[in-house]
Amino acid sequence: MTRRLFWVGVGVVVTVVVYRQGRKIIARYTPASVSERAAAAVDDAGARLAQAAHEFRAEFAVARAQREKELMASLLAEGQPDPETTRARRTAMREGRQADLPDDEAELGYSFF
Repeated sequence: MTRRLFWVGVGVVVTVVVYRQGRKIIARYTPASVSERAAAAVDDAGARLAQAAHEFRAEFAVARAQREKELMASLLAEGQPDPETTRARRTAMREGRQADLPDDEAELGYSFF
């Protein structure tokens, strides 16, 4: 058992040494222009990816807003006011401005909207 563990350790050490020495040799013999071209290609790919992500977010926001509008329209009953109108009326009530409420609700001082 200890013999196997010893040889596994030797294998790991040899692998690490070969890997490190190989990286040094490759770095030594790689022309600088190859490295520069690779860096430029990576930068270009990053810029294209960022542009694609920006366009996706913009298109997604537009599609989401459109779908939200469609869903809201399908959920509202006939004659039911737009939720934004209802929210504005609630805000007006909270601020004490009841001028835009129907007369009977303004007299009561509260509203069910």
